[in-house]
Amino acid sequence: MKMAAPKTSIPSLAECQCGICMEILLEPVTLPCNHTLCNPCFQSTVEKANLCCPFCRRRVSSWTRYHTRRNSLVNTDLWEIIQKHYAKECKLRISGQESKEIIDECQPVRRLSEPGELRREYEEEISRVEAERQASKEEENKASEEYIQRLLAEEEEEEKRQREKRRSEMEEQLRGDEELARSLSTSINSNYERNTLASPLSSRKSDSSHKQVP
Repeated sequence: MKMAAPKTSIPSLAECQCGICMEILLEPVTLPCNHTLCNPCFQSTVEKANLCCPFCRRRVSSWTRYHTRRNSLVNTDLWEIIQKHYAKECKLRISGQESKEIIDECQPVRRLSEPGELRREYEEEISRVEAERQASKEEENKASEEYIQRLLAEEEEEEKRQREKRRSEMEEQLRGDEELARSLSTSINSNYERNTLASPLSSRKSDSSHKQVP
């Protein structure tokens, strides 16, 4: 049922009736299309993976996820009004009992269909189902594309990280090789100098220079 924004006037019992279970609106949920149903019926609809308004078939998947995360599904203003003016009916509903007042007051009015009305309704329903199927397909394709893009981005980031890691390892190895080369060069030069000083030729030259001194 459509439920306008709460007014100062008291809503009738029929206005506070869920159009699905025909009981008092328990923790009413008002959808973006302005249709209202009780929270148990709404949760039952969600559990069946049917994220559409049960009255007009408008998709409410994004709206549902948003308000579920924020725990703001219930129309608290309307719920306070219903509890205030129809406390007995709320108590009966919570306890699992039916309210006779609602059953008696809300008997459906029977009417005959106009010529061609059933066919028109059937065609409209087919169009709604097809539109819903197409919207669901587009949403799935979009989700798949986003998932693929995310995987590609993660893969690219991982490749970049590996390249940086290899570059860092190569630079570290190069620094180590350069340090080893310097160390070997220093060691070779040091050994060469010691060997040169300790050679016999060096000793003879040293002795000769001492003898020539007056």
